[in-house]
Amino acid sequence: MKARHYYLSAIAALGALGIASPGQAADAAFEAKVVKLVTAFYSYPRSAELRQEEGRARVRIVIAGSGKPVSIELVESTGSQILDREAVRIPTKVGTYPAPPGGSAYTIIVPIRWKIS
Repeated sequence: MKARHYYLSAIAALGALGIASPGQAADAAFEAKVVKLVTAFYSYPRSAELRQEEGRARVRIVIAGSGKPVSIELVESTGSQILDREAVRIPTKVGTYPAPPGGSAYTIIVPIRWKIS
């Protein structure tokens, strides 16, 4: 029987190539932390796995200056209701995020991909 491998990729746009200003570097470092936290809570819903459902979702996370998530919403669907629900649930599992640079609300869009290989 062939072994299956499941993975999630969560990648944030971390700025353009070249020399970054201190503000851009702080934003990139913050976004990398957020992506790492979201990835740590990844899960592949069993029902989607059984149905061989795959897809890529994009989730918008608004984080208050305190690090508390203000809103989490799906901005791009996978085409699967099961994976879409999980895409929104994953960032809620994080709880509190690090405080954003500058201490004010911060919006980030995180792509999350499910693939069975």
